[in-house]
Amino acid sequence: MAKAVTSGHRDFVYRLSLNLARSKIDELDGCIHGVIAELGDWLGSDRAYLINFEEATQTISISHEICRDGVTPQRDAIQNVPKDRYPWLMEQLQILPVLVIPEVEQLPPDAEEEKLEFLRESIRSLVLIGLKLEEQVSGILGFDFLDHSCALNPGTEDFLLQVGEVLGAAVHRQILASRNVRFENSLYRYSDQFPGVIFQFRMYPDGQTTFPFISEKVKELFGLTANALSFDAKPLLDLIDPEDKKSFDEDVDESRRQMTPFETNFRARKQDGTTAWMEARSVPARLADDSMIWHGYFYDVSDRKQSESEIEKLAFYDALTGLPNRRLLRDRLAQALTGSTRDHNHGALVFIDLDHFKNINDSAGHMTGDELLIQVGKRLKQTVREWDTVARLGGDEFVLVLKGFPADDASAAARVEKVCEKVREALNEPYELNGFEYTGTPSIGVTLFFDHDDSLEELLGQADMAMFRAKEDGRNCIRFYDAMMQKKVSERLAMESDLRLAIRKNQLAVHYQVLVDEKGKPIGAEALLRWHCPGRGMVSPAEFIPLAEETGLIESVGYWVLEEVMSTIASWKQRGGALARLQVSVNVSARQFHLPSFCSTVMALLRKTGASPRNLKVEITESALAYDLDLVEETLRTLRSMGIRISLDDFGTGYSSLGYLKRLSLDELKIDQGFVRDILDDPNDAAIAETILALASALKLSAVAEGVETKGQLERLVSMGCTRFQGYYFSRPLPATEFERLLEKSGTGEQRRAW
Repeated sequence: MAKAVTSGHRDFVYRLSLNLARSKIDELDGCIHGVIAELGDWLGSDRAYLINFEEATQTISISHEICRDGVTPQRDAIQNVPKDRYPWLMEQLQILPVLVIPEVEQLPPDAEEEKLEFLRESIRSLVLIGLKLEEQVSGILGFDFLDHSCALNPGTEDFLLQVGEVLGAAVHRQILASRNVRFENSLYRYSDQFPGVIFQFRMYPDGQTTFPFISEKVKELFGLTANALSFDAKPLLDLIDPEDKKSFDEDVDESRRQMTPFETNFRARKQDGTTAWMEARSVPARLADDSMIWHGYFYDVSDRKQSESEIEKLAFYDALTGLPNRRLLRDRLAQALTGSTRDHNHGALVFIDLDHFKNINDSAGHMTGDELLIQVGKRLKQTVREWDTVARLGGDEFVLVLKGFPADDASAAARVEKVCEKVREALNEPYELNGFEYTGTPSIGVTLFFDHDDSLEELLGQADMAMFRAKEDGRNCIRFYDAMMQKKVSERLAMESDLRLAIRKNQLAVHYQVLVDEKGKPIGAEALLRWHCPGRGMVSPAEFIPLAEETGLIESVGYWVLEEVMSTIASWKQRGGALARLQVSVNVSARQFHLPSFCSTVMALLRKTGASPRNLKVEITESALAYDLDLVEETLRTLRSMGIRISLDDFGTGYSSLGYLKRLSLDELKIDQGFVRDILDDPNDAAIAETILALASALKLSAVAEGVETKGQLERLVSMGCTRFQGYYFSRPLPATEFERLLEKSGTGEQRRAW
């Protein structure tokens, strides 16, 4: 029985409230720690601690812990643990203000997970107080008793409840302060990268104005410090040109009255004495004291203002080459189509792309690349006839509109090809670029038009496809758009339609390929998507997965796969045996992985299906890493905090970098089957595989060899130190029921002997 409560404890609550209220934010942590230690001593507990809840990831972590001498701390063990792991405990804390467990051994059956955890910590009895925020438990104040049972009288419970309320308020204050610090740090970090000035502009009811926050770039532009402007905005406002000041004040006043965004342009005197055009945008908010605050930014748009007149002049021409741009091209093509109909002759739209143009920019710089584009434009104008049009769409893409060819298709095509061959030869001639000689080639795509009204976009699409065919055929050649190309386009559209139908009618299926260790024992499986289309038969994933990604269908397909795999995992868990121990990996596309809702979707599906996260592995490819690595790492950490393992698929074929391997929370590398296939014959592939294995070992990551098809490959990989394998040598991907039978055979040793 805990000690009785006296009037001194009311004084304790008063003293605690006062100390916490007076503590500065950097002193608050130590004050909380002292309170927990004092309470633990008073109760005679072996361990006293504070657990915080992380709302974003739905996890719990010990933030403060005091242990009696000889008692093992649990702080490191309880970090980022999913709340869903302890459903009974969470429900009890929501109901009971103070939860007393006199004997852990006597917990009810639905608290089995909690009981196992308490016994792991050697706890016999414990007292838990839920710290609530807006009626929801946001933390736990706990006391563990290892050797004796603890019971509380009503007075003690009431005392602990009061302490919990005070502590909860202090923890909430600490959380808010931490969020404010993170926000402020982010604001300063991003404001440094922003080309203009980010600000908070405040106007008080008496007309006084300040900048509570303004980024340091204001000093660079106007010679004024952020600190000075935080007390008085007038020095900056006085720099606005008198001719613009009235309209500026009117815009501010309208934004204040209408509570609408503030957008305006004005001139201001800069630090160097020059006048610059500024563009300002902000959003207003009304504060409790009836003052107004605007959050926004302004930046120097002088160059834009200066070039507006030039832009108007160049609206129809490319600024670099002086050639017609897309807008004028549209007009010229409309004239050519009209003339083709009127005169009953053929015209041609020619799409020209410079081969390996990027290499010029990367090796010699953009100025040299621009010089090449200028010379290409000149050669094109010299090669075609004066009534033809030469246009530049952008980058290294040029378009010709050729007119006046015979009505006969074959004759027209032959004449157009001769013109295009002259163009190709002209562009093959060496270029003199800033002191060095360069020889380049073009890929040319052509589509003919005759007596019809195809749009520019349709004709450009046809010529573009013809140009890509020229690229595929080795570059530096001419290809025509024809019926076969149209057939391929139609087939792609038909497949997209069939795929949409397959999603609606559940024609997709998940197969499972076994993953084994060096002894042939099944230790996991990879979930692989399969599509049996009634009109097409089995469609290769290499065909429909890229199509799903291009059309955006991959998001709905990916959600279905995750739900299907988790449901299977849950059913295998209930069956027990080898199936219950398997870790099943599921491939997640880069597009799906980068959805803001991805982690919450995974968490929701785990709850819905009842699957254990310990049986799930998420596989991502290196393309998913070609993104903000900080956001990628945040997603990976969240997944791993749930208990999910992370595998990097097809390692060595994409953006392989030791830099991201060091930074990211990964568990496994998968050696691409392209390196395994020729491992016995190609020393380079063998060396790459061995290097990946050594790298995984050094970084303490698992490694899996994919695509193992022969005993010789297996033995070679084993000799390199590989311990996990996947491939046709062990099994093809199988439907769930056939996979289950395969696992049953492996349990008897029959299948493993066959391997």
